[in-house]
Amino acid sequence: MTAAPDPTGENPVPTPAAIAATEEPVQLKVTLIDDERVPSGMVCMGTYRNDRLVARAVLSPEAWAQIEEHRFFDQPLQVVLVARLAPPGLQCQLFAMVPLPQDELDDAEEPWAASVPSSAYESVLQSESDEQEDPQVAPIPLGNIVRFERDRVHPDSLPLETADVLKKIIEGGTSEVVDRALSDLLGL
Repeated sequence: MTAAPDPTGENPVPTPAAIAATEEPVQLKVTLIDDERVPSGMVCMGTYRNDRLVARAVLSPEAWAQIEEHRFFDQPLQVVLVARLAPPGLQCQLFAMVPLPQDELDDAEEPWAASVPSSAYESVLQSESDEQEDPQVAPIPLGNIVRFERDRVHPDSLPLETADVLKKIIEGGTSEVVDRALSDLLGL
């Protein structure tokens, strides 16, 4: 949660935030897209849902290479939207929750642990607990979504508004949201 100064400027006041997530994983497609606003040395990743552009994010070429190497978007993923009230209305960040590659989880273990006599027993216990746990996931930022104050559907409920934005992204209608946000921001 971010903090904003209180009216006296002394103590930060937490900015309210809400989170919405898809109940089931959804299929997304990502590809590099051209965008003249991308800083030099960076790339722009477009995220598509049912052939509709729903978000774009600026990434380092190395981050894009990781996404391609691990083929994160080959299978459906859970999508999460984090929203905050901030001018010009609702500021949202969209994320795909990707499973961490198993080799990266294995690398997290201490290399010296195998030489410790009790490590075999602990590794059996760990593997049994790993089988019962949910897979380890990490968020990949897909982009920012803005819903203008005048377009709010649930002006008195941040959680309902957040859920509505995510529903529009997943079910449709987001291309006009992206286009409208760009035209309003660029003054078109």
